[in-house]
Amino acid sequence: MIDWQERITRDTNPAIRIEHRVRYAMAAPIVEAASVWGDLGCGNGIAAREALSGRLPDRVLLVDDSEEALAQAPRELEAGALDTLQADLTSSDDLDRVAQRLAADGVRDGCITAFEVVEHLSDFVPLLETLVGLAERDGFTSVLSVPNDAFWSIENPFHVTRWGEGAFEELRRVLPPDHVVAHQYALQGSVGVIENGERERQTVTVEPAPVPVPTHFLVAFGPAAARLGVAAAVAGADLVEQRRWERQRESDNAHLMAMQSEREDWRRYIHELEGKLGLPLSGTGDSG
Repeated sequence: MIDWQERITRDTNPAIRIEHRVRYAMAAPIVEAASVWGDLGCGNGIAAREALSGRLPDRVLLVDDSEEALAQAPRELEAGALDTLQADLTSSDDLDRVAQRLAADGVRDGCITAFEVVEHLSDFVPLLETLVGLAERDGFTSVLSVPNDAFWSIENPFHVTRWGEGAFEELRRVLPPDHVVAHQYALQGSVGVIENGERERQTVTVEPAPVPVPTHFLVAFGPAAARLGVAAAVAGADLVEQRRWERQRESDNAHLMAMQSEREDWRRYIHELEGKLGLPLSGTGDSG
């Protein structure tokens, strides 16, 4: 059962947290080499901290439309000159402010990430125009992602645009021709450990076997786009807690369905009674 969340928290399903962390890990070689990094739609900063902790450039600008997120994210990320900016990423004026802050002092080797952002915007054209402008005018490299709705199949209530291979191809047409594309795939795994033995960190080998459908499409464009890396990650999952959550969710859904059915029965009974008494039917707007 899918646990839709608008923002990542420490209570988020480990698989979803890893999915976010991997995207930042893929961008890490670009972020590390940049003199300034802007994270658009930074959220709570948890996934970025897990992937980039201790490897941040001297200047960092965190951008989000949530005051709460901008209050937590700086506590998660430890950087020298860390700044925040509350902005609407559909607004050309706000995006101009973002660009001015990032390109201040003539910076020419900046990096911008925009993960889990485009699909949340009712109009993403101003964002793309800003990122392409920063790449062509100021030498910035951007990395962004969009979900593949062919994988998820169920509509995410927080997404205002839908994406698939066709939509992603249309997006690529407005980007610089030398952009780099990556596909993100889901993994499953397991681990074996010795009882009472040392809990050593395990190195996991990922076989690059073909997987039918990617979960997300990523694209990097700008001078450092070729540095986009390959990354994979795994984490322990509390399956007992997950199954308990799933059973509770199923129980809640069954309870709601039973309540709805009971309300429908009562509505039919009331309408029948009103009909016998010659009264207007309640809930129909009929005043007689």
